[in-house]
Amino acid sequence: MKRNVLLLLILGLLLAASALAPVFKTDPGHVLINFGDWTIETSVLVLIASLLILWVTVQIVVWLWRMPVETARRLNEQRSYKQLEKGLLALTEGDWHGAEKALEKSTTTQGGTTAHYLAAAQAADKQDAEDRREYYLEQANSGGSKKRFLVELTRARMLLANGSRAAALPVLQDLYKRKRRHPQVLELLSRCYREMGEWDQLQDLVPALRKAGVMDDDELGNLQQEIAVNKLRAIEDADKLLAGWKKIPRATRFVAAVVEAFAIAAGSLERPELAEAVIATSLKNEWNPALVLRYGDPAASDRSKRLKQCEKWRKLYPDDPSVHLSLGRLCAGESLWGKAREHMVRSLELEPSSLGYDTLGQLLERQGELEPAMVCFRNALRMNQGQTPLPLPVGTAWLDKPGTA
Repeated sequence: MKRNVLLLLILGLLLAASALAPVFKTDPGHVLINFGDWTIETSVLVLIASLLILWVTVQIVVWLWRMPVETARRLNEQRSYKQLEKGLLALTEGDWHGAEKALEKSTTTQGGTTAHYLAAAQAADKQDAEDRREYYLEQANSGGSKKRFLVELTRARMLLANGSRAAALPVLQDLYKRKRRHPQVLELLSRCYREMGEWDQLQDLVPALRKAGVMDDDELGNLQQEIAVNKLRAIEDADKLLAGWKKIPRATRFVAAVVEAFAIAAGSLERPELAEAVIATSLKNEWNPALVLRYGDPAASDRSKRLKQCEKWRKLYPDDPSVHLSLGRLCAGESLWGKAREHMVRSLELEPSSLGYDTLGQLLERQGELEPAMVCFRNALRMNQGQTPLPLPVGTAWLDKPGTA
């Protein structure tokens, strides 16, 4: 660039001299310089030409003086770029040691930049060399605010990949304060919150994730469900459970997985009746066998109400095993042993399940039929292990009919 400017300047001077040549031919001018005992007398044209020659001579001398240094600098840059290319190729191949060695050499020259150090930090990180990784990151963190941002983002990504979530969290939070719509920062921060179980903070981050377009509508919906389920699981008080349920966004509140989490939480707090209306409303909108089984909780204090509702469902879905199993459990809770056994057996006929065998086993054990009860318990265990259930002993009441489980 400088050389082109110099050539243009010289060309311009030559053109100017050509244009002024006729003028100087008729009137060359007169210049007289007195300096001490020295007296210089010449024409204007000769003075200009002398100054131009002097300036060009100085430029040539300076260029010759700098040429060795400039040549050495270019050679160093070429070596640096070759080492950088070698290091990046080794990094791609997974040769972490070779990559770090080449990248470190690339940073020892004037060509060493933030990119060199970040790549070297990645190679060191893959070798679990935390000290060397931090050294390279510190060396890379010598530029402006943009480079410091990239370095901290790289540090957070590496910490999170290594499972150091507690160390990555403050770094990501600081980056988020600086750039609230940066996709990578939002993605890493949401992942960190999720892995640490910080569901309230993750919920607060959802609007930013939506605005930045980090997740589509389906992904955001799944994330909202995950947040709601985990927040419900963590509640240890019935009043707080109801308050937490009301805070869940309406679009998420009646998703089956969220409703089931609410029912499980209510059951663990020994207040299953809290979930009765919620489950019933959800099943009106969308039939879900898992929720039907939650509805058939025998520990509920409103079993008679649930029995009536399950009888209505049985008429609508006569071959649904979850309805029969729920009826069997509720009947057992009301000491209706015959009906309980009938519905449990029918449920197993329609679809064998671990819960069905365990429930029937408990009923048979209570009735003193220990041998078939043990077979039921073993079948429950076998099904949990992905194995085929064993047939129950012939002669067991209501189990010796053809086609019965």
